[in-house]
Amino acid sequence: MIQTANNITQVKEARTVFITHTVLPQNGKAYEKTTHLQPIYYLNGLNTCLLSMGEFLNDKQLITSDNHHLMFLRNKLPVLTCQPHIVGSTTFWLNSTIEPVQSLSAKTRMV
Repeated sequence: MIQTANNITQVKEARTVFITHTVLPQNGKAYEKTTHLQPIYYLNGLNTCLLSMGEFLNDKQLITSDNHHLMFLRNKLPVLTCQPHIVGSTTFWLNSTIEPVQSLSAKTRMV
């Protein structure tokens, strides 16, 4: 259970999820990456997915940011890049696709 602005809501935990997203390094070329995220929590009635910065910090990642991006680094290498929802916004978004297990199996076999 967690307290929201309007209510107390039930949280459901899923074990894991894989997302495909674009990483935008500061001084490099953008590239696509598939990332494994866990634990993932589901809130009933929420129409978007939220990432917990605390989970990334507990995973010993460094977060750097300015008003144009929010970058998560592991061992000084970028792993996730979030951008403002709209210019000037303080809410940052990660544009990603949740990967079904079948597509991950196909990608693995192609390597």
